[in-house]
Amino acid sequence: MSKKLFVSAMLTLALTACGTTQETPGDSETINKALSAANLVEVSGENLSDYWQPKSTKPVMLKSRPSWFPKGAGKFSYFVIIDSQGNEVSKTLVGSMPEGWMTQAMLNKMPKVSYLASANNPEHITVKALLTSEVMPRHLIKSNLH
Repeated sequence: MSKKLFVSAMLTLALTACGTTQETPGDSETINKALSAANLVEVSGENLSDYWQPKSTKPVMLKSRPSWFPKGAGKFSYFVIIDSQGNEVSKTLVGSMPEGWMTQAMLNKMPKVSYLASANNPEHITVKALLTSEVMPRHLIKSNLH
């Protein structure tokens, strides 16, 4: 595996996953139904910080690429539901480029992120946000930042 691609993948992981709680199979459907009945606000990824912010933004350095993470470069979008306690309740894959690069099974294995309510969200409103992550070679990341 290319060192640049590996570093890019780790950067993406650090930005999208800081927790380690795993989802209990079978529970997510019940939880999703309960949250749908509750006051659930749908927001874009750009507006998520108006409601919730990750507890930790410190990058996590991994010794190797996780086995659940897809190989090569790609991009994927998914819905995440964050409950009133700041816990990720579920992730649902919307799509990936190239097609099939990320799967729901892989997404389910991603570590969960814990969130803190923003100052604009004193009521701790439950949200459903559309998030997008991209993995690319390091040289492309640097050129996109300048």
